[in-house]
Amino acid sequence: MDKSGKQFKAGVWPEQQYNMTRLLYDNLSTWRSDLKKTAISIAPLSYSLFPPSSVPPQQRATWIESAAGDLLKGGSFLRFGTDENGRMRNLAHPALRDTCVAFFYMRPYWVARRQPDHFCMQLPISCLALVATAFHCVFDGLEKNGTGKCYPNFSSKDYSPVYRKMLQIIKDTLKDEYHGPRLLAQLREWAEVGWAENIKLDGSAAEARHDHLQVILD
Repeated sequence: MDKSGKQFKAGVWPEQQYNMTRLLYDNLSTWRSDLKKTAISIAPLSYSLFPPSSVPPQQRATWIESAAGDLLKGGSFLRFGTDENGRMRNLAHPALRDTCVAFFYMRPYWVARRQPDHFCMQLPISCLALVATAFHCVFDGLEKNGTGKCYPNFSSKDYSPVYRKMLQIIKDTLKDEYHGPRLLAQLREWAEVGWAENIKLDGSAAEARHDHLQVILD
């Protein structure tokens, strides 16, 4: 529900919620839970959180806890190697891109379609901050419990400070003479990827609705 007490159905994004930076402060527990679930599903493969075969079964959870802790140190889960000039690729991990596309450009929320002015040219920095915060929540959980059976509550009370820090990191990066233009280009590229996936999914659904139309070439 919103601050006035209005209920939102699961899978429905509130049209009036144009200010993306307010999302963690509003009581939209359904979408927040869905965002965390999306990050949980993407994290293991994207961050290589599968213990090698040499790790005994009884030590696999401990191995994952250690790996998650390493990803949290210095925010390394946000980075993805170096560019052609040997400079760090900040806020560029493919897991962030995949989650942004899956959550903001695809079903069930289709946020980008509902607010094309905010998503047409580039991914809003607040969305990147939200996704980065969701992964922080996931790794917090895995660091404490490597079985993946228990994660922290992704609530505004617990994670709005992390979100604000993420947002500041993004803004600081955008101000940098070298990294700023690259991050801006990345945000535009991710928006293009998101729209392409959105159109592809929408087109496939439209074609499926007309499968009854056939031609007989005898």
